[in-house]
Amino acid sequence: MIDLFRLTSFRIIFIYIVLLVLSIGFVAFYLYWSTSRDFQTKVDNEIIQESIRLSQVHMRYKEVGLIREIQYLSKTPNPNLYILRDSNNKFIAGNFSDTNSLWNLIRLDEGGVLFSFEKKNNNGETIRKYYFRGKEFIVRGKYNLIVARDVSYENYLKERFFNTILSTSLLIIFLGLLGGYVLSRNFLNRISAINKTSLEIMDGDLSMRLPTSSNNDELNQLSLNLNNMLDRLNKLMIGMKDVSDNIAHDLRTPLNKIRTNLEVTLMSNPDSESYRETIKEVIDEVDSVINTFNSLLAISRVDSGSISLKKEKINIKNLIEDIVDLWEPLAEEKGVILNNECDIDIYLEGNKNLLSQAISNLIDNAIKYGESKNIVNVGSRDNTDTILIWVSDTGPGIQDNDKEKVLDRFTRLDTSRNTSGTGLGLSLVTSMIKFHKGTIELLDAKPKGLIVKLQIPSY
Repeated sequence: MIDLFRLTSFRIIFIYIVLLVLSIGFVAFYLYWSTSRDFQTKVDNEIIQESIRLSQVHMRYKEVGLIREIQYLSKTPNPNLYILRDSNNKFIAGNFSDTNSLWNLIRLDEGGVLFSFEKKNNNGETIRKYYFRGKEFIVRGKYNLIVARDVSYENYLKERFFNTILSTSLLIIFLGLLGGYVLSRNFLNRISAINKTSLEIMDGDLSMRLPTSSNNDELNQLSLNLNNMLDRLNKLMIGMKDVSDNIAHDLRTPLNKIRTNLEVTLMSNPDSESYRETIKEVIDEVDSVINTFNSLLAISRVDSGSISLKKEKINIKNLIEDIVDLWEPLAEEKGVILNNECDIDIYLEGNKNLLSQAISNLIDNAIKYGESKNIVNVGSRDNTDTILIWVSDTGPGIQDNDKEKVLDRFTRLDTSRNTSGTGLGLSLVTSMIKFHKGTIELLDAKPKGLIVKLQIPSY
């Protein structure tokens, strides 16, 4: 059985319900308390004002004037209750003469009183119960005056108000609980579906995808992001399989060649010169294998970000001049004209070693796969926010449908099958340019040849 309190969604919903109940309870209590206080304050103020007025009547007209005023008020419609008694508790004046029916008289601070009486029928059955709240005054130690107000209707309103608030609060709480249940059930169902799909993916079925909905909420966005990650992971797995196949294919040939050369040499009873020639060929093949592994290692390190590479301010003109000077002897040997088209100082924030290797690989490809009397041009230009670096040649070029392929690992075109290489040169350049958040573009040169453009942000 699932422990609901271990689920983040359930805890969130539980906290929401608790806060909802507490908030509604607080608001309901405050409304009831403030309304009751307002009712009571209004009645008390009116009673106090009436008491002050009667006190003034007594001061001006003495006892006789007070008695006459109370008698007058008792005969006119009046919301107040007046009871004037002497020191022997004998009724003198007022609109409530049945003082014997007074019961449960409660005296409060500052002269306040609470009392009630019951109205009965001829059979002695209680018809109605009245509640009063008022003030009690002692007039010169001779008279006892009570000025009160019927608060039965006030109590009725307070009771109705309390019941209304209580029922409304319970309704809101019920709707909140119902909404929370619906939301939690929907949320938990979606979480359950995601967990189920995740287990299937963990079992090795990378074709499975997390369920999504039309709701553009955080959970749906999470599913979309994970699905995109799975797509990339699946693509990566396919790429890894292709890479492993290519590695097996590209390494099998030189290793078989090494083995064959060694066997032939051993079986042919060679002289020392033949041994030397065989060893030289073996070294060349081993160097090719080492270069392949070094290129793969460099690509994987750059792509994964497993190495920490510092960036510095680089003078691109000076960098290209150094690279051209390094490759010029090999170009002359191959009958290739290598030109430097950088004529102004351009600065770039980047890693000098990676940029040098990327440009060197492009020049190496242009010399290696070009024709005799090939012309290779290397240059750069400042495009405001980006730095453009290009390497062009007048070789055979690349077909349009092959331009995307050559950027993949171990891709070697048919026109270059007879030329030594690993098929990793342009792939390595791509990884190094991506490290600099740049782009690589392959274009046709006029009238023939290839232009490789590198666009790198200058900041």
